[in-house]
Amino acid sequence: MHSPKQNHIQPNMFQYIDMEDLVPGHHILRRVKDAIDFSAVHDRVKPLYSEKTGRPSTNAELVVRLVVLEYLFNHSERELFETLPMHAGYLWFCGLDFESSLPDRTTLVKTRALWRRHGIFDDIMMHVVNQCIASGLVRPNVHAGVDGTQVRANASIHSLEDIELAPVQTIEDYLEDKKQRDEASLSQPGNPDSNDDQTPQSPKPKKHHQSDHLQESASHEDFHGKTFSNQTHRSTTDPDARLYKKSKGQEACPRYLVHNLADVESGVILKTNASIASGKAEREISQQQLAAVRFQHPQIHIRTLSGDKAYGTPAYLAYLFSQGIIPLISLRDHELEETPTWQRKTHNPEHQRKRQEKVNNVKAKNQAKQIQIDGKYQNIQNKRVQCEHGFAEAKTVHGLDRARSRELDCMQEQALCTAIVQNLKKLSRFKGKRPGTGVSACAETKKRNEKNHNNHFISLIFKGIREKFVSLITSSMDRKYSFSPVF
Repeated sequence: MHSPKQNHIQPNMFQYIDMEDLVPGHHILRRVKDAIDFSAVHDRVKPLYSEKTGRPSTNAELVVRLVVLEYLFNHSERELFETLPMHAGYLWFCGLDFESSLPDRTTLVKTRALWRRHGIFDDIMMHVVNQCIASGLVRPNVHAGVDGTQVRANASIHSLEDIELAPVQTIEDYLEDKKQRDEASLSQPGNPDSNDDQTPQSPKPKKHHQSDHLQESASHEDFHGKTFSNQTHRSTTDPDARLYKKSKGQEACPRYLVHNLADVESGVILKTNASIASGKAEREISQQQLAAVRFQHPQIHIRTLSGDKAYGTPAYLAYLFSQGIIPLISLRDHELEETPTWQRKTHNPEHQRKRQEKVNNVKAKNQAKQIQIDGKYQNIQNKRVQCEHGFAEAKTVHGLDRARSRELDCMQEQALCTAIVQNLKKLSRFKGKRPGTGVSACAETKKRNEKNHNNHFISLIFKGIREKFVSLITSSMDRKYSFSPVF
């Protein structure tokens, strides 16, 4: 029987909906929500707000979940708040329903700016990495990999202008020049403070003529024959962005650099930083990241560090050896160099320091080359491609191909939030394979360690008793006894 034509569907006046039933069991939001607990952020942000004055702040955990949704599905803030009221999965992930009141978008913007100034996103990143360590995703002995990528800044090449350097002069000359300029401005006939009231003032140009002239000059702007560099030009839109390119055929555009220190076996990003684009930024930021990981996560130890040819400088290799880290760097050649020697001794401390630095650099480079020749860690070095895969995923899926906002601190926030989302995805997949690594993994780390310590102590006792018993049995069998029947 053919169904009748209906122009519209009349919904029920009262509908009873269970938000839990609307989200499938295999959905990524359900897995991420089961993988980690963000309630610890309340204690971290509590000192930022007053307890007696002002309006109540927005729920801190709700803000974190909104940021996770924004970067997980590559939404802008405006797009997220347009989709949130009609998306059941987003509402369920944030602990809301269709009748809950949603925060305003500007509230999220101001809260993120406050958290960015006080390093809250760094603490969230550290909490997620600790969760990965406690669950067993990251092992105590870490084979790390380091790499960097360039991110297009939110600024156009047309925003570059010449840098105007202030003249170098003494304070007396500056005050004298300022006094002369003030006197000259007061003596001008068009000045309202002057005594000449009869001087006619020139008519002001019309605004539309000026805007037409600016638009015409901008449309006909020609860069042919001009030279741009970071020493002579700066972007007025984003002053922290720098002209940068990695290859000869690539165009130089305002860019930032993002650096990741990751575990090559699990792919978890241990530390991420954004920096101003320069040729030395990769090695300098890498040293800061190694020191930060050693301080923030003392439960892990970095054994090896894999990197590309940009990290193969002698000073950087010597630094890794001094920290007890084995460098797995792709060097340009594997030919060992001779240790430099000098025929004459020097009593100049500066010359002696330079000579010793040269010797240390050659030794470090030869030692790194010998590691490459032996090929003992070749399988670990081949896994460094995990860093490249992480950057590819961040750019194609999570919007790291271009900066969302302007200035370096906003770029740092974007790099941190992207790394947090990527680590959460890896942790949720790992949790699905091992059910005992849920949201209570970090909270029960101390208890598990104490339990393991007690079990280890008891096992040592039983091991000693067993060895003593075995030794007694063995000694009794070696001896010869004569038995006589007793009636």
